[in-house]
Amino acid sequence: MTNHPMDNSILLTPLQVVDLFSRFAAVGVLFSLLLNICHRAESKAALSYGFLVVCCIAYLLLTAPIANHHYGWLRPPLLLLTDLTPLVLLNLYWLHTRNKLMLSAVPRWAQLSVIAWLLWMSYFFLFEAGQGIYHDLHHVLGLSILVYILIDAVKDFEDDLVERRRRLRLIMITAISFYMVLLTLVELSQSNLKDYWLFSLGNAITALLVSIYFTWRYIQTSKGVSTKSLSVPDNSSAAQKAIDTGEPSLVEKLADTMKRGFYTQNGLSINQLASELKVPAHQLRKIINSEMGFDNFTQFVNSYRIPAVREALSDSNRARESILTIALETGFNSIAPFNRAFKQQTGMTPREYRDQFQK
Repeated sequence: MTNHPMDNSILLTPLQVVDLFSRFAAVGVLFSLLLNICHRAESKAALSYGFLVVCCIAYLLLTAPIANHHYGWLRPPLLLLTDLTPLVLLNLYWLHTRNKLMLSAVPRWAQLSVIAWLLWMSYFFLFEAGQGIYHDLHHVLGLSILVYILIDAVKDFEDDLVERRRRLRLIMITAISFYMVLLTLVELSQSNLKDYWLFSLGNAITALLVSIYFTWRYIQTSKGVSTKSLSVPDNSSAAQKAIDTGEPSLVEKLADTMKRGFYTQNGLSINQLASELKVPAHQLRKIINSEMGFDNFTQFVNSYRIPAVREALSDSNRARESILTIALETGFNSIAPFNRAFKQQTGMTPREYRDQFQK
């Protein structure tokens, strides 16, 4: 840093001026995104997106190439908002993948714990200036949240049939979380690196480009412009073509393939099913989601597997066969996922279901 710690003047090199310009340009772009979100988005989504944008703005301002003492009273709230970013991102992720706010999905005691933690964070950063070991603990907690988001996004990516949600997992959640994990690791392991001019400048320029991209994407999406989505006329013309030629529709081919027992393959993926039907995977996802009402591929496959298991469990000739054997032959890989899926569909365990036919 070129300015003396006790000097009130701010002396910047030309590269640091470019750094500051990039940061303020990114803040301006993000502010315009915030205004668009408040104007266009639904209330819950607007609040979640708005908080995330505010946290990103706080981070850009906090990491500018300016000595800490120049921030004055502004530094504690900027620090608080920056450290809240992982939690805000987690809430946004839950809202889009589970269709509900994060706090509404946890027990009452967990809600109270989160509220108490937020109050403690507010006190610690606003009145204690974020000094001490608790700051490092917050970094570790934030990193844990980001790792959870990445694991969950990757784990459920192939199973997700909702294209918009898949794009969210792939682009927004994975990309932003990976970026923030990298920054958090730098903060934890190489604290001097974040003050190096090249890292700071690269960070600022990257933030500007990412801000411009997501702002443009949001505005385009809000206008209903999507270059990747399938249009309704295309589906209608494909369906009409099938009728005109007398060929079965994709839905009919899909149902026939599953009824022939294709679902019994262990580890069946949508790519394998699409290959069997000789159609693109994205088209098959759209069909299963929009025309058959499933938003998860595992749920769709289990809609065939569980009835097959129920039929086997109710068959007196198979009473001596183990439940695990029946589960494996219908396509399940292990007993735990099978038990959960079975109870979710029938309201009872496989053992309870079988027992009612052996009385």
